[in-house]
Amino acid sequence: MAAPDDGSSVPAERRLLRLPAPPKDFVPERWSPSWQDLAPSSDDKQHAESTGRPVRVSVWDAALTTTDQALSFRGRATLVITAQVNDVVAAGATAVVYDRLEAPDADRPGAAGHAGIEGLVRQDGEPRTAWKTRLQRIADVFHAAPPA
Repeated sequence: MAAPDDGSSVPAERRLLRLPAPPKDFVPERWSPSWQDLAPSSDDKQHAESTGRPVRVSVWDAALTTTDQALSFRGRATLVITAQVNDVVAAGATAVVYDRLEAPDADRPGAAGHAGIEGLVRQDGEPRTAWKTRLQRIADVFHAAPPA
C-alpha cells in the first residue's frame, strides 16, 4: 500500500497512537497523559526548519500502523497513548496530517501510518501558562492504551 501524501489530513474518525517516554516518577496506576507528552521537542522544531514543514509532534494512524509496528521505530522505553483525530483537533490542535518518513524508515512495515499533530508550538506572545493549559486540554483526550 502506498503511503498517503505528506501533509494530507488523517481522517477525523481515525485512532492515533502516541509513544511518549515514561516520566522518571512513572507509576502506572497513577499516571495519565500530560502536556509534556505533547510538547514539541527541539528535534521536532529542527526537523520542521530543515524541511520547511510546520512543526509536527509524531503520532501514528492505527488504521495503517499496528502498535507493535509503531513501537519498533522507538529505541527506548515507551508508553502508548491513544486518541481520536477529531477529539485532538476539537481540543485545540490545528491539524493531524500524514508525515512521510525518510528512507530507510519509509520502507519499514507500518511507516505509511506515520503522522504529526500540528499547532502545538508555543505562539509568539503566548504566555507559558496558557500554552501549557492548551497542550493539557489536548493531552486530556488521550488515554493509556490497553496492553497488547
